Amino acid sequence: MLSKWLPSLVRVVGTHPFPLDELFAMAGAFEYHRPELVVDIGTHLGKSARVWHEVAKWLGEPCQIHTVDLFDPNHPEFPGKLLGQFISGLPVAQHLGDGHTVAREILLASPGKRVLLFLDGDHAYETVLRELQLATLLRPGASCILVHDTFYQPGASYNHGPYLAIEEYRKTFPFRQVVHLQLGLPGLSYLQV
Repeated sequence: MLSKWLPSLVRVVGTHPFPLDELFAMAGAFEYHRPELVVDIGTHLGKSARVWHEVAKWLGEPCQIHTVDLFDPNHPEFPGKLLGQFISGLPVAQHLGDGHTVAREILLASPGKRVLLFLDGDHAYETVLRELQLATLLRPGASCILVHDTFYQPGASYNHGPYLAIEEYRKTFPFRQVVHLQLGLPGLSYLQV
């Protein structure tokens, strides 16, 4: 039961940048899909990858976890020596490079697996739209995509890219289900392939 286990997860990763509703949704998507492979685009400190590790351990589910981030010391959000600190020493494969390119290579090397693809890298519309195209490599009915920072406020200028990219891509890709958590910032969207 997630509600009994969630406090132990919060002790490890806290509630920033993932508030409780998003932690519940992340753990719930993992529990429902039981992925054999997680590809996490946007490592930063490694909190989301740590969430996947902790949920897999709690459920007793064997799962390969890969996380991808750019190595760009000039980027204002680059964490420097803290890159991946929450997954240091854990069985999580950390990759440096373009999220779409690296994720595509990982997915092509793992055909037919149940996959959870987590998008939390560059929040630009074009980047997220490109990453959503990875859906064509996922096993229908058994895989999902979670996109972070999708709380949409038309009057604001904060992170419109992820939400608008989802709405554009779903015009051409037949997701089985799309759910936008709109309880506040930062926002999370679930896309069932």
